Amino acid sequence: MKSIQSIDVSVLPEWARREVYDFFLFVKQRIEHQQALVNADECALLSEDSLAEDWNKSEEDQAWQNFQ
Repeated sequence: MKSIQSIDVSVLPEWARREVYDFFLFVKQRIEHQQALVNADECALLSEDSLAEDWNKSEEDQAWQNFQ
């Protein structure tokens, strides 16, 4: 597969170059969104142990028992 740098898009008409560029932006945004989701999942997993210290206290159970 050729790298992006070696593809000559100048042979395409203007409307086609815009289409290629729009598709590039779409793919780039999708990758960034997926990476943000992965980072959020990692952050949640890393936070779980420290948050569990408070969540597992009896005072916490009492505070939430009216909502169960």
